[in-house]
Amino acid sequence: MLSGKPSDSEKPGLAGDIQKLFSQKGTMEGKPTLFKALHLVLSRPGPLAIVFYRASHTLWKHGFHVIAELLWRMSYFLTGADIHPGADIGGGLRITHTSGIVIGKGVVVGRDVNILHGVTLGGSAKDRFGTPFLDGYPRIGDRTEIWAGAKVLGPVQVGNDCQIGANAVLVHDLADGAVYTPGREVISLRQEVAELTQKVADLTKEVADLTLPSANDTTER
Repeated sequence: MLSGKPSDSEKPGLAGDIQKLFSQKGTMEGKPTLFKALHLVLSRPGPLAIVFYRASHTLWKHGFHVIAELLWRMSYFLTGADIHPGADIGGGLRITHTSGIVIGKGVVVGRDVNILHGVTLGGSAKDRFGTPFLDGYPRIGDRTEIWAGAKVLGPVQVGNDCQIGANAVLVHDLADGAVYTPGREVISLRQEVAELTQKVADLTKEVADLTLPSANDTTER
């Protein structure tokens, strides 16, 4: 998931996370010192969850699944972030708050992605509840922002530089630069319903005018 637009972190994995941390936008206060960076990793659940994920993912790729899963569970206990070591996440990941984050085994995330609390990136629950869904996991493009409580489910392709709003439930693809929020979709549906309602009213009036006798016809009779 690469594009011509430059990224804060060009390096993969933990190296990219560190590169982003020491960029001008590394923290709310700007580029941190080494002491500040260590302080953030040790005292903030977001950076700590990222370190745990990078370690468990490396072990997972080399076949040490049991040890990777133990780190995964330890990370969940300490940070509240449930990030499967089999997920593939690019460098420059930023997790502001970790509570309620769930990232499934087959998820692919690009570079410089920001994820807030309560976000779920997971499968489509194929054949659950008696309803067949297309199975698979989402792929998230570079520099995408996923806001609090958002859910991206199934084999969804999210482009680069997208915004997924708070509490959104996304089950379809997004083009590069797209913004998806629940409110916008509801407003669009309401507009469509209003237009259809007006069309039905106009058609009903036209049909009534064609079927009812006019005043002149009544007088002649």
